[in-house]
Amino acid sequence: MFKKLFATVALVGLAVGAAGTASAEKAYKLKLGHTGAPNHHYQDICTMFAKQVKDLSKGGVEIAVFPADQLGKQVESVEGTMMGTHDMVLTSDTVLSNWVPDMGILNLPFIFSSMDDARTILDGPIGAKLAAKMESHGAVVIGWWDNGMRHITNSKRPIVTPADLKGIKIRVPEGEVFVETFKALGAGPTVISFGELYSALQLGTVDGQENPPAHILTQKFYEVQKFVSRTGHIHLASPLIMNKKLLDGMPKEYREAILKTAREMGPVHTKMVDDLEKKQWDEIAAKGMKINDVDKKPFQQAVLSVYEKFKGKLDGKIIDEIVATLKK
Repeated sequence: MFKKLFATVALVGLAVGAAGTASAEKAYKLKLGHTGAPNHHYQDICTMFAKQVKDLSKGGVEIAVFPADQLGKQVESVEGTMMGTHDMVLTSDTVLSNWVPDMGILNLPFIFSSMDDARTILDGPIGAKLAAKMESHGAVVIGWWDNGMRHITNSKRPIVTPADLKGIKIRVPEGEVFVETFKALGAGPTVISFGELYSALQLGTVDGQENPPAHILTQKFYEVQKFVSRTGHIHLASPLIMNKKLLDGMPKEYREAILKTAREMGPVHTKMVDDLEKKQWDEIAAKGMKINDVDKKPFQQAVLSVYEKFKGKLDGKIIDEIVATLKK
């Protein structure tokens, strides 16, 4: 009698579970990687994202965050996310341009004068159009996050005009736009992965690099670089991408929790970066780096040839659309 009673209770329990939502059937434990150091704002925004997704999904989706390329270098992680061996990665638009060349439009020198300009474009139809180009590669851009404006550091001399870059070997990330930009400015661009950058600067493989202030601090570039010029020459967006098959296979409420949160975190991240930078420049100066501002007009003039080159290789209509949108 007792055996029958226990069996009945067990069956009732199974029936209740089956009648519940899909979230009761399967919990998802995902991994999210990024290239920033553990004290970089990438870690902060990713942790916020993971917490909010867990809350919205009522614990159905848990995301573990791995900083400092622990899950693989950027190109490897993006490839893994497209193939499905990685769940998601916070990467850069320039890395994605290896598969979707038009992503390089976002890196054209001085196309954005501020992070607010970039936010206007990324949160609008142009951002959606560029994001859609990733889906045929097996990944979805679920959010456009931020890395800020980039500035030049080096160990040789202050960079005040483009002429000061002559003879400077400068590290650039993967992405043809970066290489051509620094060729136009008279420097010697060298592609080196971010994880190998500090040692390349330390060993003199390159003389300088260009990144936002957060990386200058968290990667301790101030130990091997003396000068920083606030050029703001290129904005780097940080798209958060996820494997498409994994996302599509999730219950609707989980997908919505991830997509909603990823989109909402974009403006939050931009404000976070902007607020942090006001303090970071003071910290960089305190570390002994010599900071100078530049007249941007000579730099802008020097890179006009980059626009001519890439209008033939990239979607010129999107370039024109960005310029027209920002003039409004």
